[in-house]
Amino acid sequence: MVGDEQIAALVRHYAGRPAALGGSSAATALSPQQSDLWRAARPLVSTPVFLATVVFRLRGPVHRTALAAAVRRLSLRHDLLRTVFENGPAPAAHLGEPPELRVVEAPDAAADTAEELVRGIARTPFRFGEEPLFRVTLVCRAEDDYLLVLTCHQLVIDGYGQSLLLQEFTSLYRAEIRGEPDDLPEIKQPYRETARLLRNPDPEVRRGDEEFWTSRLRDLPVMSLPGDRPGPEGATLAPTGAVETVLPDPDGAVVAGLRRLRVNLFALFAAGTMAMLHGYTGQTDLWVATVVDNRLTPESQAHVGPLAGPRVVRVGFAADATFGVLARAVQREVWATMERQHIPFHDVITAATGDGADMRNLGSVGITVTPSIQLPDWPLGDMEPLEFDPLEGEPSTGSPLALLVEEQAGRYRLRLEFDESRFSHGRAHDMMTTIADAVVAATADPQRSLASWRGPTSADD
Repeated sequence: MVGDEQIAALVRHYAGRPAALGGSSAATALSPQQSDLWRAARPLVSTPVFLATVVFRLRGPVHRTALAAAVRRLSLRHDLLRTVFENGPAPAAHLGEPPELRVVEAPDAAADTAEELVRGIARTPFRFGEEPLFRVTLVCRAEDDYLLVLTCHQLVIDGYGQSLLLQEFTSLYRAEIRGEPDDLPEIKQPYRETARLLRNPDPEVRRGDEEFWTSRLRDLPVMSLPGDRPGPEGATLAPTGAVETVLPDPDGAVVAGLRRLRVNLFALFAAGTMAMLHGYTGQTDLWVATVVDNRLTPESQAHVGPLAGPRVVRVGFAADATFGVLARAVQREVWATMERQHIPFHDVITAATGDGADMRNLGSVGITVTPSIQLPDWPLGDMEPLEFDPLEGEPSTGSPLALLVEEQAGRYRLRLEFDESRFSHGRAHDMMTTIADAVVAATADPQRSLASWRGPTSADD
């Protein structure tokens, strides 16, 4: 268990630690998420694990000069998009030249050939110390058929930032085509200043955060989720397998259920996950890990850079609670954590268990819910998002069990990443299916109790 003094010490320790950005002449703070990501990404710079890629098919003419100018203007507007991160022992970086639009000619390429080409582009790692971590590639298949590939490293963008980048990129492209000034609002506070204020709140705010997390993480429970494989000796934090399924929602039943419950998509799937965990373990004090955007102010909403930070969402409930009660309890806790400074998830677990403890059966599930991308009004033709998995089924998270949900048109794509030394693919698929069933049950009948729901067939299957 985590004691009050340990929790308080962790919060104090991580609340104000600066990291250098900009070289010796200007030491400034990275956001908490950016510093954590740098430490995690450094040993994986030659892999695609931390790359964020979206791919679009463009039908119609493309003004290449205007597109190239939009890439340049976007990176001048957001200096993180032209920042070169060093691959050294400490997080340091400097501003580089704006990246240029990359053009690949692939006339009459077959669909599978074009897909393989795009996959290679998306999986190509950035050269730390040599180039910015932002890349835009135009694959030209015909005069009116293109593929647009936007790739960023997670050090310079988060989920919120990805949507903002697409909207602003489109606005700049349209302005270049028309030869007019863009209508984007001025960024009044630099990203680094926003990050500094996020990391170093005033003492009163810091004390409030410390008290908040101390109460939330007091006697943090160990989850007794049973595996169906013995697992090797020692601890692991990385999943090695993944299973996927699709939850169809052509008639919008899930969206209608969200309105009835008055919760958001994350709270719904987190409640479904807790229902699954309760079914396997019988526990009624559960917690999940996630990240929040930290975009509560106009200043923070102007940036594409990572401001999201990890959170622990802990909920206690009665064994006969209804799905509606559980989902709303999760939602309340999510809102309560949003304004609070984070403490690192893995450090909390380490403090709770001690060095060398078996961490595979601790904690809970990491949950990431990605809303559907709002497409901009693309000029000179049509823009169509393409389903694309640059990791080719490789696990992408650091949690021993992680649920990733992607909202798509008329459905939700669920992916459960898991530790194969603890769980078989069959068990993982059963857990994922149980989560989907719980989501359906919650939206169809919020008054239904967990006790009356079938849940997992058996914890020993």
